[in-house]
Amino acid sequence: MELTEARQSGVDLAAPGGIERIRLEDGLGRVLAEGLTARHDVPRESRSRLDGFAMMSSDTSRTSPRGRVALRILPELLAAGHGSDLEILPGECARILTGAPVPRGADAVAPQEKTVREGDRLFLDYPLAAGDGVTVPGEEIRRGDEVVFRGEVLTPTRLALIAALGYAGIPVYRKPRVALLATGDEVREPGQPLEGPWTFCNNRLLLGWLVQQQGGDPVHLGVEPDDAGAIAGRLEHVDADVVITTGGIGRGDKDMILDAWQRLGVTVIFRHIRLSPGKNTALGVRGKQIFWAFPGNPWAGQLLFQELVAPVLWRFQGLEKRHAISITARLESSLKKTRGLCKVVRGQLDVHSIPAAFVPAGGKSGPLGPVLKTSPGYVVLESSVAEVERGSTIEVRLVDFPLVAFLLFGRWEA
Repeated sequence: MELTEARQSGVDLAAPGGIERIRLEDGLGRVLAEGLTARHDVPRESRSRLDGFAMMSSDTSRTSPRGRVALRILPELLAAGHGSDLEILPGECARILTGAPVPRGADAVAPQEKTVREGDRLFLDYPLAAGDGVTVPGEEIRRGDEVVFRGEVLTPTRLALIAALGYAGIPVYRKPRVALLATGDEVREPGQPLEGPWTFCNNRLLLGWLVQQQGGDPVHLGVEPDDAGAIAGRLEHVDADVVITTGGIGRGDKDMILDAWQRLGVTVIFRHIRLSPGKNTALGVRGKQIFWAFPGNPWAGQLLFQELVAPVLWRFQGLEKRHAISITARLESSLKKTRGLCKVVRGQLDVHSIPAAFVPAGGKSGPLGPVLKTSPGYVVLESSVAEVERGSTIEVRLVDFPLVAFLLFGRWEA
């Protein structure tokens, strides 16, 4: 199966989850389930933009470079958070602080640093226009406007807008639960003794962090040996929307995942993708649960998650269209592959050059560790492509970016 078909197969099995109300403080990174409208103007009344003096702009119309206007300063101080019945009459002004409601009769505020005060008299030598120094009702947000829309990822800025509207709780889509199980006789948990031909389990942990970044709740199920019965027993009653296993999906004598699926009653959608790395990948379904089986290589699992699972999690959270976090870049060395096979190539991304530059990693000729540590990007070469020449403009897909980063980097796809 082609990568694009595999991705769509997973998305088609998902549907937006239930809606829950949460505290506004807990909204970062969640997806809004209903649009929110302004229940009042912001601000609700005319307010001063600065510290100064509130007055009638018409009183200043006779000022000139050679003359100045004198106004009587009323004794009351106008401050934010305090109402007042004060009314400004011709020839009068009042001391006002930033954010305070502008009193009746006044339509302008002169900054204090551009005035001269002598006792109860204020002198001004330039004219003001109506509205100078004043924020009018609804200037920031108007009553009835839909300010934040359904399906938007809640960033700090969007949450602050919601707070300005007075909402203490917000409706969001429920987070999808993703169960994660590592398999393999050779796998040990970090912290356990490593006194044999074993390896530490980082793939399940990596997937768990990726799940969190894309808005899901990871459910860690630990490690099971290469035993179909044990694997099936661990997965039988798991409460999760998506179940991901790592390892055991090849064609060897110790590859037990498909056997475990059969015991669980999982219907296999596909078990192979024309993709390198990651060709031994399977998708299945049991009731409303989606099952993914990934190879044990953690870095292949990371790419498979980005390409296949992340869109499923977005769909669960009400994102109607799929995003692809990417950046266009110039290819710094040519790439070749076998036509008919989709290939993923990691590399170094230099975002400081203009345009950005992508240097493919050297494959088996060099260590992968430095590339993984420093590079946030990879390139997907579609099956129909045999070669991409140096200097070509390519799309570099980014890893390790949370859901909220899609506001900056995400692009809508059909």
